[in-house]
Amino acid sequence: MKLSEIHIPGWQVLRDGDFSVLALSGAAPGLLFLTFVTSEKYLKTAAGNPSCSCILCSPVLAEQALASGKGVAMTENPRLDFFLLHNDLAEGNYDFTYTPPAQPNEIGVNSKISSFANIGTNNVIGDNVVIEAYVTIKDNVHIGDNCIIRSGTLLGGTGLEFIRMGKAGNLSVLHCGGLKIGNDVEIQYNCNVSRSLFPWDDTEIGDQVKIESLVHVAHGVKIGPRTLVAASATIGGSARIGSDCWIGLNATISSEVKIGDGARVSLGAVVAGNVPAGATVSGNFAMDHQKFMTDMMNRMLSS
Repeated sequence: MKLSEIHIPGWQVLRDGDFSVLALSGAAPGLLFLTFVTSEKYLKTAAGNPSCSCILCSPVLAEQALASGKGVAMTENPRLDFFLLHNDLAEGNYDFTYTPPAQPNEIGVNSKISSFANIGTNNVIGDNVVIEAYVTIKDNVHIGDNCIIRSGTLLGGTGLEFIRMGKAGNLSVLHCGGLKIGNDVEIQYNCNVSRSLFPWDDTEIGDQVKIESLVHVAHGVKIGPRTLVAASATIGGSARIGSDCWIGLNATISSEVKIGDGARVSLGAVVAGNVPAGATVSGNFAMDHQKFMTDMMNRMLSS
């Protein structure tokens, strides 16, 4: 698709360009993409990303965007117009294939699905899967072999992606991506795992991951193999959690945070920054566990 083919009011093409998908500036979808930028930081990221072929920016950044050599379009509100385009493409308002065509559900052998479960469309359920009563599986969900989904869990729902439009309200951004769950995964009672935003992307739950009850996993999250997530944990959008991690009871992990392989997040921790592989963090905001314990001891002694 070309920038010049977009019909959004106020959309001004400064240099035409081709793109296949939409994505954020640092993404790697494997296809040429259009992104939006609202600051020099994200413009620099987009300019240096070989997969980014087109940039949508405000007039303030237009000259710098043109210097990148990429296709450039200009609007007064790049973020809003980017997601308006995303919604238009998802709803089929352009002669352009943005989302994959719907397929009938595929269900493997020896899977036991409760008659009280609610299964949407375009889903794949592997062999020997157990889906208990009152589970809801929306669209674009792929479940591997030997998985257990306990009662009350919702898979493949939408996340909190709304664009503020002032007094006009909030634009609800359509979720077009998927949710991929590996083999030997167990998701216990009343959990919510959202599918991703863009059609080329998936929320991913790796092989042998175990998720306890009342956990929220937001859109675009990636959880590596064999990680354990304790009850009531919340994992923000696009967070990356490595393999063999422990996410403790009632922990909160902010959006886009990276947790290294083998790391441990203590109960109740609020993680707002990246955690190195093998580290243990505690507290609000989370810090190295030993430093946290030393600080707590000093406070107790001083009081």
